[in-house]
Amino acid sequence: MAMDKNLVAFLVVAETGNLTEAAKRLGLAQPSLTKRLKLLEDEYGTRLFDRQPRGMFLTPIGRELLDHAKRIEQRYVQAREAIEAEKSNRLDVLRVGAGPLFRRAFLVPAFERLRQEHPETRLEIRADVHLQNLPHLRHGELDIVFGALASDIDEEDIDTVEIVSAHLGALASVDHPLHRKDRVSAGDLAGIPWVLYSNDAETTAMVRGFFVRNALNPPEFAVTTSSYEFGLDLVATGKFIMPAPMELDPNLSALGMRSLPLADPIDSFLAGAYVRRSSLSYPVVRRLLDLVCQMASRHAPPPDRQG
Repeated sequence: MAMDKNLVAFLVVAETGNLTEAAKRLGLAQPSLTKRLKLLEDEYGTRLFDRQPRGMFLTPIGRELLDHAKRIEQRYVQAREAIEAEKSNRLDVLRVGAGPLFRRAFLVPAFERLRQEHPETRLEIRADVHLQNLPHLRHGELDIVFGALASDIDEEDIDTVEIVSAHLGALASVDHPLHRKDRVSAGDLAGIPWVLYSNDAETTAMVRGFFVRNALNPPEFAVTTSSYEFGLDLVATGKFIMPAPMELDPNLSALGMRSLPLADPIDSFLAGAYVRRSSLSYPVVRRLLDLVCQMASRHAPPPDRQG
């Protein structure tokens, strides 16, 4: 039994806010997608979207439907997972979404161990920040998402697991002139070009808040990239800095870069895992969570910037 295709179309359009992008994701021609939305609006007897030049915006009734549609979608995903877990108790493919902190600091050794213990399971990873990965978790396209834990996520079918307290710093080449200072102030960072990974709204807000707290105008991001590695390449030139968790320093020192010695971190945040309750039925999912928690507990804390 499949979820109603018109309701699926509604969910994807609501998520993307763009007919072209939604049609691409669904593998449909745009007229076919428009027809599905029209059928759903006819069924409810009202408009669900305001169609504007800047995209598709939910009407008040559309927003009400969205809440129920998400719950229906979760029930379909949960039912499929519960049945599959009961039938086989194994996953052929474990699909993980992860931001740079977990990918670079914890997941490589965790995956290595997991592969030894569950050789029957193939591993797939989607590299992006949690805000981009969470919709794929909701749709059942990912089994676990690792990243910053958002305070406004309140979904009854998704659990969060706190794993590490992270500290946002300003990553720079070890040859950057600011590394010659004992303490780097917000004023020292003014005018330096910043790189932002993945158009991350939360990190952007942290950086802007850091400057505002120090009575300075927030910086403009000179480069936004969906590739963390490209961001690191720019930092390595010695001309750019990039916001990054200070806990990554041990993994980046070999690449010739580390966090600048700020008097205080740009911000602090909890990081961990998002997981659907139904996917916890699989032993391999529970084991990956255990392994990442173990790796994080052994990870050295960031350098003491006060000493």
